[in-house]
Amino acid sequence: MSASLRQIAAHALRPAGVPLAWRQLTARRLRFFAAVAGIAFASVMMLMQLGFHDALYDSCVLFHRSLKGDLVLISREYDSLGDARSFPRRRLDQSRAVEGISDARAVFLGLAPWKNPGTRHDRMIFVFACDPAAPPFHIRSDQPVAEVLRREDEVLFDDSSRPEFGDVAASFRSGQRVGSEVNGQRVGVGGIFTLGTSFASDGNILAGEPAFHRMFPRSSPSKISIGVLFLAEGADAGKVRAELARRLPNDVEILTRAELERREKDYWAKRTPIGFVIGAGMIIGFVVGAVIVYQILYADLSDHLREYAVLKATGCSDAFLHGVVVQQSAVLAVAGFVPAAVLSWAVFLATRIATSLPAHLDVRKSAIVLSLTLFMCLVSGAFALRILRQADPAEVF
Repeated sequence: MSASLRQIAAHALRPAGVPLAWRQLTARRLRFFAAVAGIAFASVMMLMQLGFHDALYDSCVLFHRSLKGDLVLISREYDSLGDARSFPRRRLDQSRAVEGISDARAVFLGLAPWKNPGTRHDRMIFVFACDPAAPPFHIRSDQPVAEVLRREDEVLFDDSSRPEFGDVAASFRSGQRVGSEVNGQRVGVGGIFTLGTSFASDGNILAGEPAFHRMFPRSSPSKISIGVLFLAEGADAGKVRAELARRLPNDVEILTRAELERREKDYWAKRTPIGFVIGAGMIIGFVVGAVIVYQILYADLSDHLREYAVLKATGCSDAFLHGVVVQQSAVLAVAGFVPAAVLSWAVFLATRIATSLPAHLDVRKSAIVLSLTLFMCLVSGAFALRILRQADPAEVF
């Protein structure tokens, strides 16, 4: 055994030789595959948590990214899109009076029960509305949006909505006339658009202001949820914003669209359990993987402690032996990450199909989790290295 290890070490020190780390890991293949499976499990956990983290934040600002304009007005009591408190519409007229503002448009928001046309079951749907003459949204639709929004009894339906709302988009595109009820009011689907679902909304409809007030009889045209402000060409956004803050009462806040997005993300990250659960999942995955790698490396070093002592006696330095353990850690990290990435890609694909959430595996997520997996394995290897101090040649001879 000692001669064999000396030969292995000699080959490992030459570029053409098979690394000792690889031979050590694959000497017991069942243990090696168990280690790879454990690391893959930990990597999948981290990839899934990071993927759902990004899907949460990307989906919760889909509406915000659809807004046109440069600045937005929201109520001081605004928490999130699902709980956007209203404020007086006259704030838009006051904003138009400020030099540098070319236009100001109103947005109305609400949640209401939508009746599935097929099953007649109710499910809450997100409703947003605007002045039909000037929609402040970037909307992807094959139908003339403004024409549909002018009709008091028609809405546009988001084709990304979950199947529980009915097979609305397919029926409409096949030429069928689709009707439903929103908040007890009969409406027809006059067009299809694409926005996307989120953790807070399983489906969306876009309506004109007349249709919105018909669906929400208690709403008032004098109260709005969001004001979208457009700057005049050449206007300084900072100065205009400061002047708005000086003139408008303190019942509203003036934000850029980017700031509104950050506010929405902060709400989900800090004021709901979802942000905590996703972060905890990342930590648990890291810890589970670290424990698995430590146990595998510690067991391997314990089994070959006498052989490592022989290598020391034949002149191998501690740095060389430590390098072997580092190589083992790196091999385990890469071998575990590859199947984890494949499995995560498949799970994200299934998630997009089932929920329409923007869950996907990209280079950034892969790089982050591969780095975490490498770090996890190297840290575990560093702890396992302590046993090499017991590899004393004097105990062998």
